[in-house]
Amino acid sequence: MKESDIRPKDLHDEYIRLSSIDSLEYFPINKKRFPIDCPACLKNNLAHSFKKEGFDYVSCKDCGTLFASPRPPLEDFVKFYEDSPSSSYWANVFFPTVADARRESMFAPKVKEITDLFKKKNFNIETVIDVGAGHGIFLEEWQKLNLESKIFAVEPGKELANICRSKGIETLEKIVEEADEYSNKGDLVTSFEVIEHCTNPLEYVQSLKNLAKDGGYVLISGVSIDGFDIQILGKESKTIAPPYHINFISVEGFYALFKLAGFSEVEVITPGKLDLDIVLNSLQEDKLQSSGLNFLNIINKRGKSTRDLFQQFLRDANMSSHIWVIAKK
Repeated sequence: MKESDIRPKDLHDEYIRLSSIDSLEYFPINKKRFPIDCPACLKNNLAHSFKKEGFDYVSCKDCGTLFASPRPPLEDFVKFYEDSPSSSYWANVFFPTVADARRESMFAPKVKEITDLFKKKNFNIETVIDVGAGHGIFLEEWQKLNLESKIFAVEPGKELANICRSKGIETLEKIVEEADEYSNKGDLVTSFEVIEHCTNPLEYVQSLKNLAKDGGYVLISGVSIDGFDIQILGKESKTIAPPYHINFISVEGFYALFKLAGFSEVEVITPGKLDLDIVLNSLQEDKLQSSGLNFLNIINKRGKSTRDLFQQFLRDANMSSHIWVIAKK
């Protein structure tokens, strides 16, 4: 899989352009914002890192998490996600264009990996709840491989919730913090690429836990600040895209966050496949500073086998930016 398979450059550049305009429109710098403690470990030992699109990012000196602070109130984000041109572009242009490619290269392999992971744990999954289900692709692919499972969606967006229902998926049209109807229902509760958007990650994680049965599991994916591509690209990383991505939690921070939420077991892995490809693409776009360029050119020139070995190292060493947290209630 390559970055261009799931994130075509022309579409993604347009999405970033619209996001940049929306950031100033929906979050003017003269409007009140509120400083927060680290959203992972909840400590206040912070240092300013950089400013991007009108948002200040700070780093936690204790766990290494990067996050936007001060940040606007929740209601400003709600309005942004409901009304902004970039949100509309993502829902109506970007995602439909890449949906089939993402199904094949992301969702189907993800279902296989998760199924195998829980088989190794000898844990039987009868009920799956996907939070932020979007177009319902993960649940569709899950049921193809796990015919006996019951599937449920939590999706606050009206259009997306209707898409899930049109596929025969029972769907709760609410944010997870208000999804009490599904309390203690799931053997497995999943939520993909949501935590980097959350104004209150601890409340979000606790709400996911509430949906799981006692002894059940929560599995989330997200973006970690510890990942190779974000560490190399820094502020220039396209993944650091306010006002969408406001939390980049470290591996240490994820452990702290899930322990604070009261889970009995927490495991963090980074099964990412795109870190090196993202960095090499940025190298071609002249987005990188001179430091380290020769090393990256050597890796690139040695061919696919070397590139694959390097990416596998990042996965094995928990140094990919794509992260999974698997936690037992």
